[in-house]
Amino acid sequence: MTTPNEQRRAPRKRATLPIPVMDVFRDQVVGQLGNLSVGGLMLIGAGAPLAGLVRQVVFTLPDTAGHERRIEIGIQEQWHEPAALAGQFWSGYRLVAASDDDIHLIDQWVGPHPD
Repeated sequence: MTTPNEQRRAPRKRATLPIPVMDVFRDQVVGQLGNLSVGGLMLIGAGAPLAGLVRQVVFTLPDTAGHERRIEIGIQEQWHEPAALAGQFWSGYRLVAASDDDIHLIDQWVGPHPD
């Protein structure tokens, strides 16, 4: 999934507990959060998404007080590849639309930026 020359622009955090990600318009779970940054996310889900697919998705993250907060963002597919489990795919998305509040919460959840 990553190459030795890969350089990411924003720090990211791996989801250590299941965080389902739902397509707002289809009202169905499209995958589980793999990792998240203020620039995008990685999902694992059933079936390969269409190349360049744009989605409006929603999921929850805990805030600094431990309360679950709803995040709603627009994302666009950048890549996908088969996962080890048959029928499952890893897919990478860039963030294309989000409120300032949602960006702030994602940034807090990801944690401190390396210097």
